[in-house]
Amino acid sequence: MKVKALRLAAAFLCAGLTVAHADPKRIAIASFGEHPALNEVADGFKARMATLGYVEGTDVAYDFQHANFDRSLVPQVLQKVEAEKPALILALTTGLNQAAVRGISDKSIPIVFGAVVDPVVAGIVPDWQHGSAFSAGASMMPDFDATFAFLKQVMPGIKTVGTLFNPGEDNDATNITLIEEAAAKAGISVVAVPVDNAADLPQRVQSFAGKVDAIFLIQSNIVQTSVPVVAQVAQRIKLPLFNSVYSAELAPNMAGFHAISYFKNGEHAADIADRILKGESPAEIATYVPQPQDFDSFVSVKGMEAIGLTVPSALENSPWLLK
Repeated sequence: MKVKALRLAAAFLCAGLTVAHADPKRIAIASFGEHPALNEVADGFKARMATLGYVEGTDVAYDFQHANFDRSLVPQVLQKVEAEKPALILALTTGLNQAAVRGISDKSIPIVFGAVVDPVVAGIVPDWQHGSAFSAGASMMPDFDATFAFLKQVMPGIKTVGTLFNPGEDNDATNITLIEEAAAKAGISVVAVPVDNAADLPQRVQSFAGKVDAIFLIQSNIVQTSVPVVAQVAQRIKLPLFNSVYSAELAPNMAGFHAISYFKNGEHAADIADRILKGESPAEIATYVPQPQDFDSFVSVKGMEAIGLTVPSALENSPWLLK
């Protein structure tokens, strides 16, 4: 009887362990919209989580929600995410994270941010050394000093660069401040043109004609969701267009890229998620700041030729070239 009882207890224990193992932690991924770059953050996050030992379907289960780049839908997305009571939320873009700070009422749900330039200015975390009580993550702070060094190599003698920004976005405001500071150090002038409606982009790009030597696009939601339109106008007015977000599909229409890796941003966010899931408080986790290895430089031979330019001879054998 004792042996039978022990076997029965062991069976119940094994069954309990099996049930526990079969109940993966739910991780909600909430994004402002579906875009190749933002999807790269999510892909990088999942890939790194797998490397860290979180098997999808066994240890973790992912649920993706987005607002289709419609601000009015953000509260609805966040309400749905919170109702599912995930173990953790990966929130993508500055605006969505700002809304999550206000809109997620259950502060026991940790939020890891990605695709955010300056989380301190955005009010997501109190400073660069600490997260908030419920939020921490990886920033996409640009390195415009390196950007201008790259542009000078591709276009020796460059003096003026145009860029577009949304004055209503904290993300864009930080980018403009930083790009103007870096340009001053590089001896380059910046012409920053505001745009708060995607329909106005063709006209705004057209305004650069005869005023700048090249255009460089910052990490702006309103701009990055309409790069094909910007590229079309830039080619028509024969201005080299460089982007801070890499796209193989658009490479033939661009002069080049000095781009932060969105995939790596997702990987760094996963490292922080792992620490939180293992019990570390978000408040004790410093925001990840991009390092040189988080950026890629490319020059598009076809994109340069499309506007009548050639790659400098000094770069003919460069690993940057996209042919």
